[in-house]
Amino acid sequence: MPLGDPTTAMARLHEAQEQGETKQVAGLGETIRKSTELTFEDRAEAAFLAAEAEVQREELGAAFDDYRWILENAPWSEHVDVIEDRLFTIGKTMLFGEEYAGWFDDRGRGVEVMETLAAHYRASDKADDALRLVGDYFASDDVRAWGEASLSYLRVADEFPDSEWAERCLWLAGHCRLNEALGPRYDRNELLRAEQLLKRSLKDHPHGVALIETKADLSTCREELAQAELVVADFYAGRNVLPGEIVRLTNAAALYPETEGGKQAAQRLLAMGLDPAVLAQDPTRNSIDTVHFVLPRWEREADEKRKSDTKAAGGKSAGMDTLP
Repeated sequence: MPLGDPTTAMARLHEAQEQGETKQVAGLGETIRKSTELTFEDRAEAAFLAAEAEVQREELGAAFDDYRWILENAPWSEHVDVIEDRLFTIGKTMLFGEEYAGWFDDRGRGVEVMETLAAHYRASDKADDALRLVGDYFASDDVRAWGEASLSYLRVADEFPDSEWAERCLWLAGHCRLNEALGPRYDRNELLRAEQLLKRSLKDHPHGVALIETKADLSTCREELAQAELVVADFYAGRNVLPGEIVRLTNAAALYPETEGGKQAAQRLLAMGLDPAVLAQDPTRNSIDTVHFVLPRWEREADEKRKSDTKAAGGKSAGMDTLP
């Protein structure tokens, strides 16, 4: 929409708002926001009025763009407190609303909305809820992006340890990693990551509400880890590579002795005339010390970028908590 006379732009914007012309408010407000002919205060006010109009028009993506512009460029705005509630409502609608489902949905923007809220309102009671809902979205039946869900849940546990959701989210982070692993024949690293998270959950919350689920998942995870060693042992056995078979059987028997896979491995070693306990003490005949989870490079880089972005956002919005 054309700006026209910049000296009358705000008056025209307010007049359109009073008349309920939401389309005109949204268009002119966006034009003013992008203009360099008005003061920054006017641009921030116009952005807010445009966003409010877009909400009424149910154009939530456009509203989010205006709200985010204010947070990133005018964190001193008197509307910051209102924007927090708006973002939470928009995020929930985009993530779970029926109108955003289907092949051409816009739910990915719902994730963006919630992560923006968490970055700019870290002291808010809604920040942990926002990240938990992102995890719930990724873990939902029609998405099942288990890796993304695990990362979102883990952020709640790590960044908001006092949250009412922290304990359950830590278990869910491990649970989703276990789902991501797809069993013992795929990526063992995912199983190791799941085991690490589930053990941490038991250690940090030994009497928590997710105790039963965590123990059950950990038992399943360790069984699958033992089976993963047997899968590789069978691979070596099928090619008559005895040293490789022995290493993997020893791993299963020594690391996961309580599992069915660990017991099977011990029996196979005994049938060969080998003592599993002796083999476990011989570093040349096992790889026990090298079986541990290593965070993938892409995940380390993503985590470092997220922390950097969060720090930058916190710096821009440092004055929010002191607003009246």
